[in-house]
Amino acid sequence: METGTPLAPCVVVVKTPMLARPGSAARLAKSGRQVARTVAPAAAEHDRTLAALLAALTRHGVEPLVVDVNPDESARAALAQARFVVSVGGDGTLLTASHYIKTGTLMGINSAPRDSVGYLALAQRATIRQTLAAIAAGSLQPVPVTRLAVTLDGVTLPEPALNDILFAHQHPAATSRYLVRLGRQAETHRSSGLWISTAAGSTAGIRSSGGSIMPLRSRRLQFRARELYRRTGVDFRLASGFLAPGAELVVESQMEAGWLYIDGSRVSYRFPFGARAELRALREPLLLFADPRRWATAAGRMVL
Repeated sequence: METGTPLAPCVVVVKTPMLARPGSAARLAKSGRQVARTVAPAAAEHDRTLAALLAALTRHGVEPLVVDVNPDESARAALAQARFVVSVGGDGTLLTASHYIKTGTLMGINSAPRDSVGYLALAQRATIRQTLAAIAAGSLQPVPVTRLAVTLDGVTLPEPALNDILFAHQHPAATSRYLVRLGRQAETHRSSGLWISTAAGSTAGIRSSGGSIMPLRSRRLQFRARELYRRTGVDFRLASGFLAPGAELVVESQMEAGWLYIDGSRVSYRFPFGARAELRALREPLLLFADPRRWATAAGRMVL
């Protein structure tokens, strides 16, 4: 193995396709039902993409450690020590991998573009060889992107968010109630949840709720209440806004069945009545191989 290459030591984080998972999707795909007609082709494309990646790494003399998208303790330790991490799947796979990376770089490969969203992914099967060659040669450099740190009741959570945090009631039809505080300002909300997003995540859920797309390199955070219940005579100043680097947003739960979701549904924590979360930009950025022009193209006119 080449120890001098930026491609090693390498860990590959792999999505488990629906066809390989237990449940109705695989069963319906095997029965030929139209509702699951994309499941088998997506799994086949995923396998071809993984094979192409492993072959390309071999050409560079790199023998990676391949781990599942739900990493166990040893896999998490390997991710923390890796110099180069590759996610093979969609955005969910990349986001999960990002939680355990300390100082290494991360590149995403969208393994089945017809079936999955890979906005954060830089490569697809057809571009793996040229992308790895550019990284190995040093002509392609990672972008430092901000992650979001959460302290819950005095304990810093081990998974920094690359995309966003959502505070919401466990039942999607129930009202999310919480107190939000920024500096000397504080107010109580009734909404369907509260988003807090990084620049990388500003094209995702918070944008669908009316938020603004930010430049990928921005160190600011953005917050926005979803479907806020606006009471007559109440001037909400913390319904949406931005956090400067170093600023902290505090959220206190007024829900018995509240939850805190990190980068989607895979990582979550109970957020019961009285629980207190403090959110801030993590000082150490994630080094992500990405194309910042995607954010500019999506935004048209970005909020700086």
